[in-house]
Amino acid sequence: MCTRMCCSAGKDTNLEIENRTLWHPAFCSTMELELIQNKDGLIYDSEYNLSREPLRIDLLIIRKKPEETIVNEIGAFFLGYNIIEYKSPDDSMNIDTFYKVLSYACLYKADTGAVDEILETDITVSLIRERKPVKLLAQLEEKYEVRREGEGIYRVYGMLFPMQIIVTKQLDRGQHVWLKSLTRSMDIAQAEELLDSYDSLESEEARAKAGVVVNLVSDVNSAVFEQIVSGGDRMSEALKRMVLPELGELKELIANKDAEIADKDAEIADKDAEIAHKDAEIAALRQMLAEAGRQV
Repeated sequence: MCTRMCCSAGKDTNLEIENRTLWHPAFCSTMELELIQNKDGLIYDSEYNLSREPLRIDLLIIRKKPEETIVNEIGAFFLGYNIIEYKSPDDSMNIDTFYKVLSYACLYKADTGAVDEILETDITVSLIRERKPVKLLAQLEEKYEVRREGEGIYRVYGMLFPMQIIVTKQLDRGQHVWLKSLTRSMDIAQAEELLDSYDSLESEEARAKAGVVVNLVSDVNSAVFEQIVSGGDRMSEALKRMVLPELGELKELIANKDAEIADKDAEIADKDAEIAHKDAEIAALRQMLAEAGRQV
């Protein structure tokens, strides 16, 4: 299976462009981590242009071997050519989004290779978003058959291409740690599961991709990760530095301040000792004067 990843372009608002820059690289990494059990059967190639114009799809996954079984329940839906549209937590997903992505599939089928080189029966379309697009699903149910095939997985039947809508908020957390991590509302338990998943990765390549995800979600859920870091025992120092890059500088700053305070305390102690010594000298002089006065 070969994947080509790219960010959408065209008539977008500034917010959509900002969200794409922020969320989409991490999303592409989560998909690679989601399908990590099939890593040896995947090739990842970024920036796939849908046409000669600057029109791009978020993620294209091409099955390299038709007989290969995709372990992940989201990938089990895949055929030969699989077009994926991802919406960040701040983006909307509506009926126009649905048909736009459907048009991507049509363009991809019509503008790739020789005539009928790619069959429409070998293309799927997936839309992925954190929150359930309630209005969109209701509109689709008026014309097509929509089935909930699993937690957070909605399949649309009767379309030109097989289509599915993935609601990451509803996905099973144990099976989809990475996709579910693309949120602004992470709790401590979810953050710890994410860090456990990061720790369990063996290859440097996978850790690099996971680092993209962890850096993003730790930034947008900083309060949660700061609680974990402040606990001290849960995370290795290396992971703490990755999650909160400023932590090392903060610790150094605190250490320097502590050293300054210790120096000041030492100076004060020296001053106190000096004052005590002067007080003792003064007391001795007073005693000598008192004794001299009695003798006179």
